Amino acid sequence: MKKFLLVILLFVPLMLTGCFSYDDIQVLNVKDVSYQELKGTTLKLSFVATVDNPNYYSVKVKNANMNLRLQDRVIGNVTQIDQIEIKGRTKKDYKIHISVEIKDMLSSVLSLSRVLMNDPSSLNLSGTVQAKTFFTPTKTIHVDQLSFQ
Repeated sequence: MKKFLLVILLFVPLMLTGCFSYDDIQVLNVKDVSYQELKGTTLKLSFVATVDNPNYYSVKVKNANMNLRLQDRVIGNVTQIDQIEIKGRTKKDYKIHISVEIKDMLSSVLSLSRVLMNDPSSLNLSGTVQAKTFFTPTKTIHVDQLSFQ
């Protein structure tokens, strides 16, 4: 009886980890960039991202540490304002609010305002975000050249 209990205690966690495998979420599209406010050297923006979560469970995305770039020039460091919960087995739009700490205030704001009004496709984000589920530890996801449309 003790051997049977030991076998169950060893194999049940192994079987459960297969059920809770994690597939990376994918950002399919980023659109509708809009200016919120400018206070000092901090610019607040929002945008809509179409996200595909192939997992059966929700994923919470938080702690973005990214750079906002205009073509190849870094405009500032981006942080995520709100934690976002991406529902399981969905492909839908989420409004994301970010805060950008501007490096070179005068030239960056002038360039950024022209871009936001005319063609945001030359803007992109790169860096890392953290994703967390109920079943898995926090995972860092690297984002390379996420472009706006």
